[in-house]
Amino acid sequence: MNRNVLIVTYYWPPSGGSGVQRFLKFCKYLPEFGVTPYVLTVSNPTYPSQDPSLSKEVPDQVNVFKSFSLEPFDLYAFLKNESKSEVAAPTAPLSSGSMAAKIASWIRANVFVPDARAGWLATARRKALNIMKSNDIDCIITTGPPHSTHFIGRYIQKKLGAFWIADFRDPWTQIHYNQILPRTRFIRWFDNTLEKNILRNADEVIVVSPTMAHVQKRIFERNYRVITNGFDPADFRGVGSHDTSHKKYVIRHVGRINEASVPHSFFEALGRLEDPTVLKVEFIGNVHHKVQEFIDQYHLQDCVTIKPYIPHNEAIKAMKSADLLLLVIPDIKDNELILTGKLFDYIGAQKPIMYIGPSQGDAAEVIRELNQGYIFGQGETDKIQAFLSSEKKEDLGLTSTKFEALENHPYSRKKLTQQLVELIP
Repeated sequence: MNRNVLIVTYYWPPSGGSGVQRFLKFCKYLPEFGVTPYVLTVSNPTYPSQDPSLSKEVPDQVNVFKSFSLEPFDLYAFLKNESKSEVAAPTAPLSSGSMAAKIASWIRANVFVPDARAGWLATARRKALNIMKSNDIDCIITTGPPHSTHFIGRYIQKKLGAFWIADFRDPWTQIHYNQILPRTRFIRWFDNTLEKNILRNADEVIVVSPTMAHVQKRIFERNYRVITNGFDPADFRGVGSHDTSHKKYVIRHVGRINEASVPHSFFEALGRLEDPTVLKVEFIGNVHHKVQEFIDQYHLQDCVTIKPYIPHNEAIKAMKSADLLLLVIPDIKDNELILTGKLFDYIGAQKPIMYIGPSQGDAAEVIRELNQGYIFGQGETDKIQAFLSSEKKEDLGLTSTKFEALENHPYSRKKLTQQLVELIP
């Protein structure tokens, strides 16, 4: 029997970044398991990056609805003297800059709780109620960040008695940028109370890593379902794995880098090499300004380049044509739980991964499980230098996997969708 489900997500094409991929891919494969997805998103979003090519991936059978949001980013961008896309991504110290910018940061941290997208709730709740009633839907899934989205699910649950699944792509109160926001003690307590309310009442709560489940249990004890991010084998179909345009050993980082994930030890190790130009290192995407500062500090201009954000399909090609893919976990509290979506695209690219982060973290365990990379701690500069200077990198024995086999990979989007379907009544 076919089932209907309403998915409420702020991030949806043409949004770029890994956050949009999770439910875009779920919606692609849900119909294969007898579930028809309806999507509610925002009509006037503020996205840190955009990828119009992802709009072509929205399946024809997915009904997409939108509602208006009151967003503070125009004023906030004016006070910070930055673009809306820059201030929409709270991944840098928000208290720096002019007095007006500091005041704006304080307001953002202490007024817009739980987040600056809470202005979407009023219209989204009414729209969700109408969609549920009009389409015979009795299950709703909300995904955050922004975690204010979960209050739409709570509203529908109370109004209709619907089954409600709350999906946490990142932690809520424990998310890394909350550690640098100038929040008052009362606001920290209030936000924690809001989170507990959601965790207490949702019928199911999904998290993306085992360690994240343990962290959430410290906030509220309940059963948490782990459904990781993944990769879509179809994204890699027909994409070549060898780029003959370069003769150097190519190391690429594809994706956003915030201040906490700038790889200090990696740059220091590069700077120590007798001739770093034997390597070609590229950072592709939105990166913190400290990346350029380290390039200048260690005189790596002939070795390291920064390239702007590129669409997901182009990012896949960049991953496939690299010799080594760099993955850096932010150097913050509880970083063992971080299981970034980028890791799984790296896995799908079937390329060796150079991982810098907690040696016992969830991401490190996945890489070990698949024997797909090299593990380095945040400050292991000597080991990183020795690895980079070796003439022939250790052979991991990676071989190209046929497309059909990738579909059955434990981290393929189709396999993960099957896990989600098991939670939908």
